[in-house]
Amino acid sequence: MNATTVADPRPGHYMHGLDVLRVICSIAVVYNHLANWARLNEHGFLVADAVEGGIIGPLHLNELAGFIGVGAFLLISGVVVTHVAFAERPSQFVARRGVRLMPALWVAVLIAWLLVTNGLLSANQPADADDLWKNALLLNFSIPDSSSVLGVTWTLTVQVVFYAFLAACIPLLRRWPWLPAAIAASGISVLISFTNTVDSIPMHHLRTIVTFLPVVFIGQLVSLVRKRKINPLAGVALGAVHFWLGVRAVLTWEDTPDGPGYARTLLLLLLILVLCSKASGRIARARWVSVLAKRTYAIYLLHVPMAFPVLRLLTPEIGFGWAILVSLLAIAVGAELLYRFVEQPIAGAYRHWERRRASRSGKDRHDGHTVSVPYSPVTVKGTGERPSPTGAAPGVPHRPQQAVRERR
Repeated sequence: MNATTVADPRPGHYMHGLDVLRVICSIAVVYNHLANWARLNEHGFLVADAVEGGIIGPLHLNELAGFIGVGAFLLISGVVVTHVAFAERPSQFVARRGVRLMPALWVAVLIAWLLVTNGLLSANQPADADDLWKNALLLNFSIPDSSSVLGVTWTLTVQVVFYAFLAACIPLLRRWPWLPAAIAASGISVLISFTNTVDSIPMHHLRTIVTFLPVVFIGQLVSLVRKRKINPLAGVALGAVHFWLGVRAVLTWEDTPDGPGYARTLLLLLLILVLCSKASGRIARARWVSVLAKRTYAIYLLHVPMAFPVLRLLTPEIGFGWAILVSLLAIAVGAELLYRFVEQPIAGAYRHWERRRASRSGKDRHDGHTVSVPYSPVTVKGTGERPSPTGAAPGVPHRPQQAVRERR
């Protein structure tokens, strides 16, 4: 997210626990929206009653587990993307993130737009043709009078800003790994103050982004400490600064998307992240965990457009309980199709194109000697795919030992 070596200090150590955390977070996100739909439509939901009464209430966390899924995904994104940034050029980094995220987003936006225009899915206002490209480019949150047909994608805008910043800071990250997080802290602090003084739709969304950016940078610092790129004390100190910025942003803004309990929830998520990063037992290595983890991005994109129309159409006919089961089946089918026919093949095609281009340029011509890099121990956000040591696009098999040029 120096171009000496990108080797992890513990060769072959894959963080299986991140797959477990990714699955838990995906469940939390789906639960949050289903429980919220039930509440808004005045349907009893026994699962929500149990979760709110047995977990959320006693721990004083966000209502309906609002920030649990979002916050954990942002932390994981910071960990994973920072890891792969050490092995990629800035332009390469941007291209690979775009190939991984955008095609699936475009398909999900098209599905949601069709549902909204046909009255099967609600949006903040009626959608027209212009809203299709605005949502596809994630501009709907910043342009006045836009319809947000897939509202959950506001979290992607936070990650896109982080990706852009990290791409610009890759040279700094390799030479002084602590510096990008320090620069970001200064910028976030200024923006928190600035966005409090301007009242407009673009500034409102900018405030949303700067409110949640500290979470991603905390994930980055966890990654840097794990990779022994920075001293643990320095990591804790910078992490505390970003934690304080997140709390400050929430306390000084009444429109925080996920409501109260932010600080407690974030601290709990950080502790769970640290614990899960060490997990490598039978459950963490189970095939079903890996399969679900690879599909979490597709679930994130499609759970609302798949579930809400089903609930709306079937609840009056068969009851809310059965409609929930059918909606979960719809989410599973939609996510599998999106992953298998969009995410996987496009990622594989892009990697194949990269290989062909590298082959044409000549493998023997390079401006430095090579170093052997062990298998990457993390996965790409939202998919569970293991990136190659050189940061190549995930989704297809790769050689466990590859050479990365060391530029001097």
